[in-house]
Amino acid sequence: MEQIKHPLFLIIDGMSQAYRAHFAIRDLSNSRGLPTNAIYGFAIMLKRVLQKYPPEYIAIALDGPAPTVRQGQYAPYKATRKKMPDDLSQQIPYIKRFCEAMRISILELPGYEADDIIATVSKQAVARGLFPVVVTLDKDLYQIIDTILVLNTSKDDMIVDRARVQELFGVTPEQIPDLLGLWGDSSDNVPGAPGIGEKTAKDLIQRFGSIEATLERAGEVQNAKQRASLMDNREQILMSKQLVTIDFAVPLSVDWAELSVKPPNRAALLPLLKELEFSAMVKDYLPASSEPAVDIIESESLPAIGERVFFDLKDDRICLWTGSGCVTSLPLDARIGELMVNPKVRKITWDLKNAIHQLCQRGFSIAPPFDDPMLMAFLLMPNRGKYDLTDVAFELIGDAASTPSVSTEKLFDQFSSQVESAVAQAYHEIDLPLASVLVQMERDGIRIDSTVLQKLSIEMGTQMEELTARIYTAAGCEFNINSPRQLGEVLFEKLNLPHSKKLKKSGQYSTAVEVLEDLAKDYEIPQLVLEFRQFSKFKSTYVDVIPQLVDAKTGRLHTTFNQTGAATGRLSSVNPNLQNIPVRSELGRKIRGAFIPEAGWQFVAADYSQVELRIVAHLSGDPRLAEAFHSGEDVHCRTAADVLGIPMDQITPAQRNSAKAVNFGIVYGQTPYGLAQQLGIRTEEAANFIARYFERYQGVQRYIEGCLSTARDTGITRTLFGRLRQHPEINSRNSMRRSMAERTAINSPIQGTAADIIKLAMIHIADELRRARLRTRMVLQVHDELIFEVPEDELFVRDMIRNRMENVVHLSVPLTVDIKQGSTWNSLE
Repeated sequence: MEQIKHPLFLIIDGMSQAYRAHFAIRDLSNSRGLPTNAIYGFAIMLKRVLQKYPPEYIAIALDGPAPTVRQGQYAPYKATRKKMPDDLSQQIPYIKRFCEAMRISILELPGYEADDIIATVSKQAVARGLFPVVVTLDKDLYQIIDTILVLNTSKDDMIVDRARVQELFGVTPEQIPDLLGLWGDSSDNVPGAPGIGEKTAKDLIQRFGSIEATLERAGEVQNAKQRASLMDNREQILMSKQLVTIDFAVPLSVDWAELSVKPPNRAALLPLLKELEFSAMVKDYLPASSEPAVDIIESESLPAIGERVFFDLKDDRICLWTGSGCVTSLPLDARIGELMVNPKVRKITWDLKNAIHQLCQRGFSIAPPFDDPMLMAFLLMPNRGKYDLTDVAFELIGDAASTPSVSTEKLFDQFSSQVESAVAQAYHEIDLPLASVLVQMERDGIRIDSTVLQKLSIEMGTQMEELTARIYTAAGCEFNINSPRQLGEVLFEKLNLPHSKKLKKSGQYSTAVEVLEDLAKDYEIPQLVLEFRQFSKFKSTYVDVIPQLVDAKTGRLHTTFNQTGAATGRLSSVNPNLQNIPVRSELGRKIRGAFIPEAGWQFVAADYSQVELRIVAHLSGDPRLAEAFHSGEDVHCRTAADVLGIPMDQITPAQRNSAKAVNFGIVYGQTPYGLAQQLGIRTEEAANFIARYFERYQGVQRYIEGCLSTARDTGITRTLFGRLRQHPEINSRNSMRRSMAERTAINSPIQGTAADIIKLAMIHIADELRRARLRTRMVLQVHDELIFEVPEDELFVRDMIRNRMENVVHLSVPLTVDIKQGSTWNSLE
């Protein structure tokens, strides 16, 4: 096989690569809903090809605008081809922009197809002493291989030369038009010879050498139908050969200097990649900024500091950047302590919470004014998910070489005005001041009785062994219960339990929770496996892990609260995730029983009652829903009574449960099918219940419709405090993606407002505890609940906590808080 030679001219069949990328990658779009799958796949292909086969010259060939020369020869040419999918056609201009930003010439000519352009420019390249290689998936181009090589990217970069054509098709490259002329091409609506397929066409061309010779000697063909086809369709067959024969003489003038490889146009490529939200690709295609790097000097002297300073901390040193000159690296000493509390200097760092932790470890604190561009990035781009400084800086400003404090300055300057105009209240009143509250909670930690967990671990181990034995007995064999493949084979092949088809990608049966739960209604072994999985998960995630995470110095567990983990604004916790210990599970309650206060202290839990429904009542202005909360009625019984048209005192538990599912389901965009699955009723019943709900609660229906209308018009929704969330798929043509975006658009303002309310309450309560110099600690936040560790002589704080939480914001309906206390976390439930 021939090898790649230099000087190499890569010519890429743009349309074949765009189509392949479109169908190979699904469900990819940017935050504004623009489909980006074809652009992304095209860019990935280009990067890989350029790395593997670095050329001296490169071009992209595209079909010119129709009608083509061939359609003039034969009107039905390509008439049966499906129209380009809308979501692909939207991306073609972006693929062109991407190529232009990469400074790769695009070759296209009205009336001519990419194949003809490729052949013509390849012939010119050979005349210049270049070695052309075509990157394509199109077999038609194999006919020009006598002059060039073809790189077929659908076949693991198979290099197709003259010998490979013979091996693949049994004919020479020159005979490809003869083969296709007889065989026809359904994709291009080339008729060929009726009744003659690929094998017969190959045999005839191998025997006679060409279409013309085959037609002249048609009488020698023994098969009567084939003979008749050749004799009766001579003109059609010759015309078919003409249609599939590539033209080497397209009137195309090439400027070879323009086709030489050049570095990307950074000014054009960077904003395009930002627009497409290909953040990881920025590093692949763009070198670091050519701006001179700011030097870091170690010094014992503070630089002259004006109204603001950018800083980052590492170990026992701090880097200070004032906006000019050099970055100064200094030891963390008393002068830094004074700087951090100076009210005349604005202190700005990436990840303020982490910086406060590091300062606290050195005995320092930080006082306003301060800012955190990471929180700004989160508020402006809540769907991004990750907020690493290096990645955000490279993606947004193309800056990878600067020190953290310099990058922080650039991002701060970019974000500041956007924050003030878009999310000022959420930033200044909620997320920024919350950072120091979370630091105190993390530093305080929570006390653990490890002996409880050690005993529980032994008990769970014994129960898992018993479950394992029962599963093996029920299965009639031993296998790896944790292996989905082995479990699927046992359940669906050995035991022949009912199942759906195998999963396409993995080739194995689904053993997901919902599959096993459905089977568990009728069969023992799926229920046993579900129990085994629960024990295994709880043991490995909490029971065996928590004791290892207890700090040896403090004897307490110090979880980390993540301010940027959820797009709705909710907090999450890690190492371990204490918000995911289920309260309604027996195992969850046993684990919570290991969380204890200090001796002589109590846990106090303050839980917002039905806060999301109250927010719905406020945002929707629905008078019926509001009245239920003002009167203190059981809102679920009230809903059932309203919907079913019967007195509240006649509502059964099942009817209340249905109403409760609808009340909470409404804020998550519950569908009739989803409600039916949850309640175990028919979809028609569920649809009826939802319809009657909206008849009675028309304000809620108007609110939902308004949310969706706003999201469709603007692409965003907001909480009561201005926290925004983008919904890029809200106008998607894909119904599943659009439906998911609609549910998110309905829920985000509600869940986000609830998150904002409890965060505001945390800030106000922390301020009050500090002002009163109380020892009471706020130790956990679990969604709508706050947990405090309170000395017995300070239990009076319960009234303050309730008051602060219930009055942190004034809604059109009252906020109510349930207060409990106990000697373990579990005893609060």
